[in-house]
Amino acid sequence: MPVVTIASIICELPQETDKDEIYLMFKGKKIWPRDQKFQKIDTDEKLAINIKLNLKGKGWLKLELWEYDLTSKNDHLGTFHLKVNDSQGDFSEMLTNSDPNSQISYFLNWNLAPDIK
Repeated sequence: MPVVTIASIICELPQETDKDEIYLMFKGKKIWPRDQKFQKIDTDEKLAINIKLNLKGKGWLKLELWEYDLTSKNDHLGTFHLKVNDSQGDFSEMLTNSDPNSQISYFLNWNLAPDIK
């Protein structure tokens, strides 16, 4: 099984004028942050994530980035599409925005380790 480590996230341009309150979803479940509803992030800030995902196969891994809203529906900011194949090493992926006209910009740093035998 390939092991994907989600190392960190960098905010280049947030959705809101103050800090975004973000969280990550994988297959419909919140995976980060584990012990709170969200993490705050602003322009040029980097947050450590350090989550390992053991995958059953290779292909595309989709992680959704959401912005928490207290008084309205949470906003789906976009999706990170990670190509899981035979490559190994450190990678960075740019967010694909939910709204193509949006200026929101985030990067996800991740690592792909070899299959565990």
